[in-house]
Amino acid sequence: MKNVIGMVAGLCFLVSQGYAQSDIVISNTTTTSYSAYQNEDGPMRSKTFSKSFSADQSDKIVLSNVYGSIQVKIWDKKEVQVDVDIKSYSNSEQEAQKLLDEVSIEASKSGDQIAFRTNMDQEQKNWGSGKSFGGKKWRREIRVNYVVNMPAANALTLSQKYGSVTMADLSGALYAKVQYGNFNAQNLINTNNYVSVQYGDCNIQSVNNAVIKQQYGKAVTIGTVNTIDLNAQYAGVKITTIKGNATIKQQYGSGVSIGSVENLNLNAQYANINIGTIKGNANIDQQYNNLTIGSVGKVNLKSQYTSVSIAALNGDGNFDMQYNKLSVDEISAACKALLVDGQYVSISLGFNNNYNANLDVHTSYAAFKYTDQVTARLLNDTKDYSSTKDYTGKIGNGGGANVKVKSSYGSVTIR
Repeated sequence: MKNVIGMVAGLCFLVSQGYAQSDIVISNTTTTSYSAYQNEDGPMRSKTFSKSFSADQSDKIVLSNVYGSIQVKIWDKKEVQVDVDIKSYSNSEQEAQKLLDEVSIEASKSGDQIAFRTNMDQEQKNWGSGKSFGGKKWRREIRVNYVVNMPAANALTLSQKYGSVTMADLSGALYAKVQYGNFNAQNLINTNNYVSVQYGDCNIQSVNNAVIKQQYGKAVTIGTVNTIDLNAQYAGVKITTIKGNATIKQQYGSGVSIGSVENLNLNAQYANINIGTIKGNANIDQQYNNLTIGSVGKVNLKSQYTSVSIAALNGDGNFDMQYNKLSVDEISAACKALLVDGQYVSISLGFNNNYNANLDVHTSYAAFKYTDQVTARLLNDTKDYSSTKDYTGKIGNGGGANVKVKSSYGSVTIR
């Protein structure tokens, strides 16, 4: 009898959700099925929802879901279809049915917006499963899983709380917010993409231009990106290729790993940074941990308590450092101006054999060592025991470039 009442109630719901604009609705079907299925975790009840709307290219699609997942698929039809599978779990069939009845899907088309939203009366109640103090198993869960079929070119806004999002290729603009779940996407082609992930992972195969915010979770992993503005907290960052400009802020987490990037603005705290190639310019501000760069063009770096290691510097350099060390293996002739200011920093600079520059070194409580590629003399008649010394000289034949090094409570080695 309860099943009959439930089916009648479902039909009444359909009638009440009818639309005056019937021409925009391709299908409007909600099917409900009930089950007294018993497993080791208790009874389960379920129902399904399906609805479609015609969609012009200018229409915007909005999805809002909790406790489940959103899977976005792409098709060639000029319509949006959403199929939802809803399941409830509890210790009794009555409670499972009550949970199921409190979940509904609201679907509408108004103007250029097509929206699907999960409504739940008890969203903030005690969910989960486990054992009570007496050892009795309990379970109280809802699963609302969306499967969305849509055209690739439509703009998409989605929100998923307590669940994950999986996306196929999308050429429309994207705004995605995921909390307590993962975001997984293939190719995001549009120039306007915003992704926010909290307490989950973000995985994108390729993206054109993107703004990404990641808080907590294992990592942001991206294959290829054109330009990116990324803010990551308590999560790692791994990007294979950045074709254009990148602005990255990283706090804590497992660090940042970038294969190659054109131009980089980086602000990092308490994270290890590893970058293969910076083809153009780099502006870096880092506090604590390590910075490792394979090769870089022009660099402007400010750091505190950071170990900095650069294999090749192929442009001008400006280093303002406090504590730890700086090591540059090879500085090429493309570097015409190099300024290093270090406090409590061990400085080691290696120059290409064909490098020629004028050299000025100022030390305070710091040692100065150099190889036969360098000629230097003390500017003043300061006694050897003086804590402050100024040197002038040249690297190679001198001229062509200017190198200035200032060190307090550290050391300077030029080779």
